[in-house]
Amino acid sequence: MSLFGIVYRRRHLQWVLVDSYAYLLALELGFLLARLWGAPPLHFWHVINEFTGATLFMVSATMLMLYLFDGYQRRADYRKPYFHLRLWVSVACAQVMALVAYGILPHGWWGPGVGLATGLSLAASLSVTRFLLCRFNPEPPFATRTLIVGTGRAARLTADIVRGDPEYELVGFISPPNGHPRRRHSDNVGDDLPAELEPLDPVLGNIGDLPEVVAAKRADVVVVAFRGNLPGDVTRTLLECKTKGANIEEMPTFCKRLTGKVPVLHVSDCWLVFGPVFYMKNRLASGLRRLADVAFAVVLGLPSLPIVALAALAVRLESPGSPIYVQERLGRDKHPFPIYKIRTMRQDAEAKTGAVWSQGKSDPRVTFIGRFLRRSRIDELPQLYNVLRGDMSVVGPRPERAHFVQQLEERIPFYALRFAVKPGLSGWAQVNYRYGNNEEDAVEKLRYELYEIQELTPALYLLILLKTVQTVLMRTGS
Repeated sequence: MSLFGIVYRRRHLQWVLVDSYAYLLALELGFLLARLWGAPPLHFWHVINEFTGATLFMVSATMLMLYLFDGYQRRADYRKPYFHLRLWVSVACAQVMALVAYGILPHGWWGPGVGLATGLSLAASLSVTRFLLCRFNPEPPFATRTLIVGTGRAARLTADIVRGDPEYELVGFISPPNGHPRRRHSDNVGDDLPAELEPLDPVLGNIGDLPEVVAAKRADVVVVAFRGNLPGDVTRTLLECKTKGANIEEMPTFCKRLTGKVPVLHVSDCWLVFGPVFYMKNRLASGLRRLADVAFAVVLGLPSLPIVALAALAVRLESPGSPIYVQERLGRDKHPFPIYKIRTMRQDAEAKTGAVWSQGKSDPRVTFIGRFLRRSRIDELPQLYNVLRGDMSVVGPRPERAHFVQQLEERIPFYALRFAVKPGLSGWAQVNYRYGNNEEDAVEKLRYELYEIQELTPALYLLILLKTVQTVLMRTGS
């Protein structure tokens, strides 16, 4: 299920349901436990009515911390102690937030004693309910039975995605119409499949057998995974399957919904033309996003000025040269602009080699201080000035250098589409994929970037900001 550009899975909904029960249980247990050290006896609904603000804050703070510490990943298995440790850390951080809020706004709060009892009860109830869910329902029930029409590379990629998703079950394959045109991928990077493809199994018939196979295998969704226009007889066959209750989806749409990225090597021009409007092309949405970008840059930029000053001083003391690094990047519509960063490499890093791909954590050009700045993302803070100037947005594709753009446009289909919007300080690709240092990484990041360009909504914008904080807390930079 997708809502406001965000894909929700059944496991996510299960986490929310069991957590809701855990919150209610924690309130009752917390006040019951607090009576042991003199708190007044209160009934459950009286607590909800009298301490509504405190209750909502506790729930919201706990959900936020759980998300930031990866507590809502659908593959988490709470039969293992490691995941419970993350859960307890999340609850502890939420309790610290509650204590700070209690110190600022003491009225309407239940007090530190009751808050501690409620926090302990919440940690216990969350652990128990999540353990029971994983114990008795390790995989989501009622897997979506999926039938793939096609036997080429697009079909194999779709099959790999289906096999890796516990909420879907691969039924089999249907051979496409004879002589149907197929796209060659040998000239493109990013295609990990071997040149010689192994036979697929099970192939349940040809396109004419599709209605009978759908009925016999009780297929819930039929994925059309071959390129080109559909002949009339194939269209009628698919419509017949739709009358039997099967959902018919194109391979790019199906994979985009399951993975949160566009399979760029398997989409057509028409699929992109008739897809969603790119988000920066909507005037109202673009104006509101600009206001949000400026507000975010001011709110984050002012407190970060001392951090930037200290980091710049440390860089200057370690190595000669300016601590602020200015480099030309390409922005919206390939308009060049100067990007500002704290220098993390030697001053002469590209004096001999010219522009080369970053080597990530093993890059010998990076200084000792620079490694820390990259891991903590402090080196990116001066880009808030680019956001205020209007060169960049808070959320968008990563800005690239013209030297690399020329290479990548020749090798990667639709690469130029990423310049339809402003580049971003963070983005869907940055929070879902590692720091790229070659053409294959550029293909994978483009898949995420096209999803963001098509699907960005205020909800997805906020989700990317949350995942950015999560990335800083849980993953180190390059």
